Amino acid sequence: MKTHSFYLLFVATGAALFALAAPQPISGQNSPQPAATAVRVEASADFPPQLVALIDELTTQNKQLAANQTAMDAKIDEVAEAVRQARLFSSRAGKGAAK
Repeated sequence: MKTHSFYLLFVATGAALFALAAPQPISGQNSPQPAATAVRVEASADFPPQLVALIDELTTQNKQLAANQTAMDAKIDEVAEAVRQARLFSSRAGKGAAK
């Protein structure tokens, strides 16, 4: 193999590894978004009262969903910790058992 080909292969491999080492989110993935600011919509000529009531109801539901998600995440963390500890204790218990 010629030296020139070897260097070209080395550079191409390095470029491929660099591209794989720094992944970018694809269009379908969620990328970190800045926190949305709460906007209070009041009834006016631009917004009918039914729309304002609907927006308020959706905002309330969104807050409830966020609270439920936080509670579920906390419970999942508790279960994961319990499973981790159970695995730890079960692995220790098997080593000293009588045969």
